[in-house]
Amino acid sequence: MIGKKLANRYEILERIGGGGMAIVYRALDTILNRYVSVKVLRQQFVADEEFVRRFRREAQSAASLSHPNVVNIYDVGVEDETYFIVMEYINGKTLKEIIQERAPLPVVEAVDIAKQICSALQHAHDHQIVHRDIKPHNIMIGKDGHVKVTDFGIARAVTSSTITHNGSVIGSVHYFSPEQARGAITDVKSDIYSLGVVLYETLTGELPFSGETPISVALKHLQEHFVEPRQINPKIPQSVENIILKALAKNPEVRYQSAKEMYRDLDNALQNPNVAKFTAPDTTAYTQPTIQIPAAAFHESTATKQATKDESEDSEPKKRNLWKTISLIMGLLMLGTVGVAAGYTIMNKFMAGQVVEMPKVVGMPYDQAVDYLVKQYGFKIENIKKVEAKDPGEPGVRPPMQAGLVFEQDPESTRQVKTNRIVTLKVSTGAETIVMPNLEKKTEEEARKELADLNLDLSAIKFTSEPHKTIEKGRVIRHFPSVAVPVIPGQTPIEIFISSGPELSKVPDVRNKTLTAATQAIQNAGFPIGNIVDEYSYTVPNGQVIRQEPSDFNQDVPKDTKIHLWVSKGADPATQKLSYKVIADPDNGSTVTIKIVRKDARGQQVVVNDEKVTSKKEFPVELWIAPNGTGEIEVYENGSLKERKVVPYSR
Repeated sequence: MIGKKLANRYEILERIGGGGMAIVYRALDTILNRYVSVKVLRQQFVADEEFVRRFRREAQSAASLSHPNVVNIYDVGVEDETYFIVMEYINGKTLKEIIQERAPLPVVEAVDIAKQICSALQHAHDHQIVHRDIKPHNIMIGKDGHVKVTDFGIARAVTSSTITHNGSVIGSVHYFSPEQARGAITDVKSDIYSLGVVLYETLTGELPFSGETPISVALKHLQEHFVEPRQINPKIPQSVENIILKALAKNPEVRYQSAKEMYRDLDNALQNPNVAKFTAPDTTAYTQPTIQIPAAAFHESTATKQATKDESEDSEPKKRNLWKTISLIMGLLMLGTVGVAAGYTIMNKFMAGQVVEMPKVVGMPYDQAVDYLVKQYGFKIENIKKVEAKDPGEPGVRPPMQAGLVFEQDPESTRQVKTNRIVTLKVSTGAETIVMPNLEKKTEEEARKELADLNLDLSAIKFTSEPHKTIEKGRVIRHFPSVAVPVIPGQTPIEIFISSGPELSKVPDVRNKTLTAATQAIQNAGFPIGNIVDEYSYTVPNGQVIRQEPSDFNQDVPKDTKIHLWVSKGADPATQKLSYKVIADPDNGSTVTIKIVRKDARGQQVVVNDEKVTSKKEFPVELWIAPNGTGEIEVYENGSLKERKVVPYSR
């Protein structure tokens, strides 16, 4: 399969995993120039309609999901009876590999991984998809710590760690739920039980149940209680152990009823570690096993019996065997002379080398390439030369290959060559890595210069603008990857988040609105409410806004700016209200122009505006005099001030 190009697009580079049903390869999407994972159904199952159906179901199930913690499905196809699914390539390790390397994991890391798995499961469950095979082997952890759940909608088959029920695989024995062991219906709570086993293993480095056979392990899931996690790892907080105990309850009704519910407890566990221990109710109703022994066990027993039978039938007299041996030796002696002559001729031809079409080994691990050339094509191992060098990649075609992979070969593939010639394989020493610098709070210009000085291609780096309350506009808020994380130029995605300054909004004018309406308008605009001050007003009705600060109406200001309000509580009840009469009396019937101005607690107002008077006339004027204030009446005749009356507060 190595070197083959599926759909004239996906070039298979190396095998990276596999199970009983399929093999997973790393491949290069030659159109989009990106690495992908290609899952290929094993050839022995191509003619089995049931396996093909399951394989297609995986693609359909996973393709219906779109979530950051679920591996993306890019393409599905079949070519020359090769069924394949093209998926997102995760540059990282399986959780199983991480557990084997350094379990028990730190509690914070294990809880974070479990939360991300919960998030993926909740999304799947919301789409009516039950995974049924949650285990560390199906959890990918990227180098940035991001979790991706794989193998949605597929069941493992023909492996020693699975149990079947009526011919259909129901899960991996060390991780499946009691109801799966009993052959009962599985639902979302079965996935939660499996996640409980995964969390148990990450925090202890051990499985809750193990045994010599799948059946014995399944029986333990049904009947026995595991060693509690804190007995193995006392560093586990009681709050986290409680989550494991609840997830692993044998009765599904005692477990978490949804992944979201389990996520909530995981999210709070480290903030409140010291809690009472969780005790599951009695689950004796779930301890009766209902397991169908896998057909493989029966086949193995039958094969053993057949071997015993064959052995007994082959017990014949020693004399017959002796005559057979003598006959064979005589025949070989008769052919000896002819064999020597023929051997000499054949050896000469062989030493000259056979002519073959040079196969393509670019993209293969070096050892695998050598094995392929020697065993499949007859090249001499001593004639294969290894040259280690940095792979520059092919700009616009493919990125540099990982360490240990052949990136160039001589002779090139498809050429007609002799198998006794020298073959040179250039092997990548790995892409050069740099350490991500600390760019936080630097200007965008400074960040770009520092990245350019590290020989990074700025056009491949994503700069994203977003608002920030405290970081000045044009400066770096954060970046991915974070500080000190190794970066492979041209392969590791880099994103820099630049502050656009505080988020802005226009200040609404809420004057003369009720306090309730004003508060709602301010909050709708995204501003917080500041101080609310009550004060007397002779112009604004009680309960309405007199003024506000800031008062830059319809101007953009930072959204975290507090809006202060002054609200009317009506006129001061101690205000004096006095009535006066202004008399205009023109001489001898002449015409005069009268203007009267009032100044009091309500402000200044013209109460009579240039009214022409030809005979005596009275004008009533009311003054509102606030405590410790004054009132004033000014009378103008023909534009000139004729009289001013000042009235002090008299109480």
